[in-house]
Amino acid sequence: MRKVVVVDDEKWIRKGLIQSIPWERFDFKLVGEAGDGHEAYALAMAEKPDLLFLDMRMPGLDGKQLIGMLNRELPGMLTIVVSGYSDFEYTKEAIRHNAYEYLLKPVKKDELYAVLEKAEAELQRRESALRREQAERQEDWLQRAVYRSEADWTDDSGTLEAELPPEWTGGELLMLVGRQDAFRESLEPQRLSRLVRDQLDRSRPFLFGGAWTYMLASAPDASREIVLALNAASFRQEELDRLNQTLQQVFKQAGSGTYSFGVSRRKPGGLRLRPMYLEAQAALKSRRLGESASLLSADRKKPPSARDYPQELENAFLLSLQMGGGDLAWREFERLFAVLSADTVTVDDLQRSAFLLVHSIDKQLRAKHTLLQDICGGSSTVYTGMIEVRHDAASVKRIFAEEIIPRVLAFYGRSCEKQGEKVVREIRQLIESHYAQPLSLQQIAGSHYMNTDYLSRLFKKTTGQNFVDYMTDYRINKAKEWLRLPGYKNYEIAQKVGYEDYRYFSQIFKKRTGMTIGEYRSAAGVAEYET
Repeated sequence: MRKVVVVDDEKWIRKGLIQSIPWERFDFKLVGEAGDGHEAYALAMAEKPDLLFLDMRMPGLDGKQLIGMLNRELPGMLTIVVSGYSDFEYTKEAIRHNAYEYLLKPVKKDELYAVLEKAEAELQRRESALRREQAERQEDWLQRAVYRSEADWTDDSGTLEAELPPEWTGGELLMLVGRQDAFRESLEPQRLSRLVRDQLDRSRPFLFGGAWTYMLASAPDASREIVLALNAASFRQEELDRLNQTLQQVFKQAGSGTYSFGVSRRKPGGLRLRPMYLEAQAALKSRRLGESASLLSADRKKPPSARDYPQELENAFLLSLQMGGGDLAWREFERLFAVLSADTVTVDDLQRSAFLLVHSIDKQLRAKHTLLQDICGGSSTVYTGMIEVRHDAASVKRIFAEEIIPRVLAFYGRSCEKQGEKVVREIRQLIESHYAQPLSLQQIAGSHYMNTDYLSRLFKKTTGQNFVDYMTDYRINKAKEWLRLPGYKNYEIAQKVGYEDYRYFSQIFKKRTGMTIGEYRSAAGVAEYET
């Protein structure tokens, strides 16, 4: 409650004023009354009231002098001058000395209530401003204490800037580091911090025996990380669980989703906080993706690391990506990411795997003499930085699905069209030069490090025929050239165009031309040789 002192040299006026104030209606408490200026000064210095009712005309030390002295000693105190109409000159002096308000005698209740309401609102405003100022100082101190390296902890005089305040040297210290379980772009860190502070202040009497203090800070980067330092005589797990439930209600109110917290080991007061911060942060990264709204103690047994990185799945994805095969690339990505983001995988393992995948894509692009930054607008460092502040599978996946894969696929699509045209030309030249040799699309695709299905589709798109039909037609056309020449037996011509089995060659020839070999040679005026 806010403290009030009433000063007037006439006792009956003091008593009347005191009786007129509805103490139960306002958050005020009478802590003393005085009949002269000297007595009032001593009382005010002892009680340090929030509100002072003061008669200006008093014997000895009058109101004007008292206001001047108290303004220097108690600048946050509000003074309400009570004076008669004939004392207007005193009233002007009071206003000049920064009196907050004045009332004319005899004091009317409605005027008194209005002044009290105004004073209470002003005191609330000042208290709120003071809390904000203190919170900002504490946040600045805590940010420096946990986010700056040890080399930066000293000022020019060699004093440790990160030393704890004196009131934190006793009891136990505890550090909580929290991050969103699911990343949300719309989060307002400042508003969230304000809501958390308000709730912690309201909950103070109900946690840790009511005798505890805290400091709260949000990370200076884009991680949306919350750091909460606690100091109390001791910390019981059930009360930490209640604190977590209280905080989750705030997060729900703010629309920020749930948060999980890494919790450091309990330490004696007086220690620096950065090592505790790193301990809590490491505990937080051990959260499995299937967990939420959790308290993750640094003492708990760390879950085993995820199985080995699925290199074969990554290779299949990168190959389909390089081939520009959109549907296939997306299917391979889904297979790969399902393994990387299983519910039993920890946040740390998810991030490490995502880092590896970004660098693999970048490395593959570099082999094509281009950079991830040129294709997507961000370097691998930019994307790993984005991944580092995301602690859930969905938001990490969106980076690949929305930022990286579509643009890389488009690049490879353009590149593959040019490369594909070149490869098809080479295949046609290969058929023209080696049509008598056994050729397979699988061998050709392997020699070009290409997917067989993709190369088959590309060949048909370019030539209008599949590989086998194209090669068969080319061989039959070459056979026609040989059949129009005398001196070659039919089976010799079959061998010259790549058919060891003459019977099979003759069937293919008739199917393609509608004529037997003999009919074709006869029509060409060439005598038929024995086969």
